[in-house]
Order: sequence, then C-alpha cells, then structure tokens
Amino acid sequence: MSERIPMRYTVALQGFSDFERSALNSFFRLAQQRAPAYERAASATESDFIIADADHPADVAAVREAGRLQDTVFIGARAPEGAPAWLPRPIEPTRIVRELDLLLELRLASLDEPIDVDWVNSSPQNLSPADGQPAKDVLVVDDSRIALKFLQTRLQGLGYRVHLALDAAQAIERLASQAFSLVFLDVVLGPEGSMDGFALCQQIKQRKTHPGDIAPAVLMVTGRTSSMDRVRGDLAGCDAYLTKPLMEAEFIAALRQLDPLPA
Repeated sequence: MSERIPMRYTVALQGFSDFERSALNSFFRLAQQRAPAYERAASATESDFIIADADHPADVAAVREAGRLQDTVFIGARAPEGAPAWLPRPIEPTRIVRELDLLLELRLASLDEPIDVDWVNSSPQNLSPADGQPAKDVLVVDDSRIALKFLQTRLQGLGYRVHLALDAAQAIERLASQAFSLVFLDVVLGPEGSMDGFALCQQIKQRKTHPGDIAPAVLMVTGRTSSMDRVRGDLAGCDAYLTKPLMEAEFIAALRQLDPLPA
C-alpha cells in the first residue's frame, strides 16, 4: 500500500464548562499514549476532529455551520440529528477514544483511494530487530483495515515481520502455510455468523490451523471489555487479553511477557 496513514490527529473542544474541559484533559492524556494518537488543537478550524457539547444548541449549530458534523463526537443527553458519533454523560475518556477511532475509519474508508485489500495480501517487509537476529513472523487478524495498519506499523517498529488477515478464513490459510511466533486477534472478524476471534483462538491452540507442534502465543486485541468476554478469551486459550483503545505501556508489557524484546 502506497498511502501512508498518519499516526497523530488533532481534536478541538466545542463548548463545555470549565469543569468538564478540565475533566476532558484526562482524555488527551490517555489519547496521546497510543496509536492513532489524538492531541489538543487550538481551534476547531485547525483540528481533524471535534468533541462538542450536544446539550448546548449554540455549540451544535456551530458544528453544523462549519460543516463538521461528520468529524464530531457529541456528548450529551441525545445525539443531534445526523450525528455519526454520540456518547451520554458522564464523560468517559476511553469511550471517546473509541468513537474517534470509528470516525477516523469512516473518513479513511471514504477517501478517493481507499485502503486496498491487495495491501493486506502483499508480502511483509523483511525487518530485523535491534539485536541483529532474524525478524520473527507475527500474524494480525482484524476486519478493520485501519486497525490492521496501526498494529502493523507498531509491530514493524519493534522489528517484527508482520502478516495480515481480514477474517478468519484468511487467517487459517496463512496459519496453515507458515509458523508464527505471535498471533493478534480481534474478537469480531466479519458479519454476524462468521467465525469470531474466540473460535479462531481455540482452533489455533488445538493445533488445527498451523504446522508444527507448538501453537503460537495469541493476544486478543478487542473493544470487548466485559468480564464475560475476558472469561471467554481465557477459555479459548488466549495468552493475553488487551482492550481497545490499546495503550502503549499495556501493549509492550504483554509483548515482553510473551516474547522478550531486544533492549
């Protein structure tokens, strides 16, 4: 894929009390520590995205007049008509990050040159980690091309050779033909009725999908945050369960536990 996806985006606030603006600072502290990262913009005219007070008509009108409805996460009692992203109060930073990620995916999917599936099928870059050892092969499985790209960029930066799959069928095909050190799985891997990440993880751990006698370590990387989903991950045999938005410190800690990285 020739198109380079930026890793940092700017976000402006439209409205809100001084107290809530102070509370939203925790969102920016959180959002700057992951990829894609979101940082504070000086004004809405200079920002990639907006977080707006849905309970203040003047702020909703300002967003509409600026033609920024599709770039805005509204927070309030109800979503303005036509708004693609909305959250109720109280303000929860992790939920805002997830909504911005969805807006970003919608934006990139609507570009004149959308992310091509051929990019997913292309050969991975042959990188080597800092210690000079051959790069380890890892597989990332997610039905979101944006999520694939961000995780690919992060893992390549750590020296891994990254292979990609958009669904369980592609993943099984890759697993059958090559051994991997690590597999990163989302839970949702396609439309309802498709094999999900839990079922795929179970197949991997039962050695039904890959050559060799040793199953790769499996890291679930998902927006599913409930305790029940974590239990399902454990029952499926996953070695780590990470929730989106993926924080850098948590991500690196899980990697170091399963596959010690070069210093």
